[in-house]
This record gives sequence, structure tokens and C-alpha cells, in this order.
Amino acid sequence: MSFWHAWPLDNWRLPLLAACICGLSVTPVHAGRPLTTDDAGANNQAVCQLEAWQDHASDARSTHLAPACGLMDGLELGLEFIRVSPGSEQAQGRAIGLKWAPEWATWQGWRFGVKAGTSTGKAPDEPDWHQASNSFSALASLSLSSEWTLHLNLGRERDRIEHTGSNTYAAALAWTPSDRWVVFGELVGHNNIPTTQAIGLRYWLWPEQLGLDLTSSRTNATPDSRGWGVGIGWYGIQF
Repeated sequence: MSFWHAWPLDNWRLPLLAACICGLSVTPVHAGRPLTTDDAGANNQAVCQLEAWQDHASDARSTHLAPACGLMDGLELGLEFIRVSPGSEQAQGRAIGLKWAPEWATWQGWRFGVKAGTSTGKAPDEPDWHQASNSFSALASLSLSSEWTLHLNLGRERDRIEHTGSNTYAAALAWTPSDRWVVFGELVGHNNIPTTQAIGLRYWLWPEQLGLDLTSSRTNATPDSRGWGVGIGWYGIQF
């Protein structure tokens, strides 16, 4: 999961606040990398995935590793580990999240789910980890056709560092012109900062199993906020 690459990296806290895990699945209705917006679907029991990506913005970069596994059908556990650089300014973050998206949670073509997560962070000059944020989101996905899918997220996040709360939102439209390509556009944000716009694509080396992605993003009314990211995802790992 995560609200991941779309956030500017000039403040080390932002990736940590965005560390709610995006548990992904690989059926056509589902989102996931390279999207920030989460999908209303979960890996089946004992089916796992592993994603890794690096995001660049201005003079900073963040590296992410995010495994996720289905605990039971409709319930998924995700982890995320984050390192923000450059140089000796090595802030770190880690997060854990649960997503519940049962097969019966549907209505007129929509599929629904919820997720909750918590994250911790460690500043470069601090030896100890500190609670960074808690969050909860409602998820909805709709297959508009065999090629187009809409994903919507609404939630609430509590910043444990600043002791503030904010409403979060995300909306994404994904186009799958073939079994090898996914192209998307999305809006992501919360009421305390301007909206981030992102576009990106994924190329499946092996359809629905191993994919490479490329993303580009910028934040409204924010100078030097353009960023880009690259990533890889391995899906359908069964135990």
C-alpha cells in the first residue's frame, strides 16, 4: 500500500505520514503499484507479493520495500520499510497495515474495503523510533469496462508527531490497453497540503506476476515539487 511516491520528499516526515500499506492484488479490478490510490481487493490466503521502488524529488530520494500477504481470504497484512536520503541525512520509516476487502462487499458493480495502518519513524539525529501516524481509509473500486477501472479512497490520518489530524483522499483512473501495459492518472492529498497529481505506467514482464513501473508527480502550488519514481513488483507468490 502505500501512499508512497507522490509526496514531496523535502521533509523527512512526509513519507512516514504516507506509510499506510497499500495491500495489492493482481486481478484486473485492483490498483497497487504504480498507483498511490489503494484498491478494494486483497490477496487470498497464503498468497504474497513483494514490491520495491525508489522515488526522487528535488535533492532527496526515498527507497521503499513493501511485502504483503493474505492472512485469510479478504484479509491482508502489509509491511513497508522506508529510507530517505541524501548523504548522512538518513531518516527511516516503517509501517504495518491491515486491509479487509471481503468478496461479498459489493454493490452495483462497486467493490468495497477498509484499511488501517500505523507507522513509526526515526530522524537522522535520533537513536530511537517514534510513533509517526495512524490512519484509516475506506476503499472503493469499479470496473468501468474491460480496460478502464476507477479507484476511490477516503480516510482519516492522525499525525502523532505534530498532534494533528487530517482528512485524506485519493482518486485514480487506470487504463489497461493490453495484458502487458497499465497507464494511469490520479489525484492524492489531504486537507492540510495541496493536492498531488501523478501519472505513470506499468509494464508486465510476466503478466500479473512481475512488473516494472515508472511514475511522475507534482504538487499543486508547491515550487520544486516535481518528482519521479521507478519500481518493480513480484506478485502471486504462494506458500
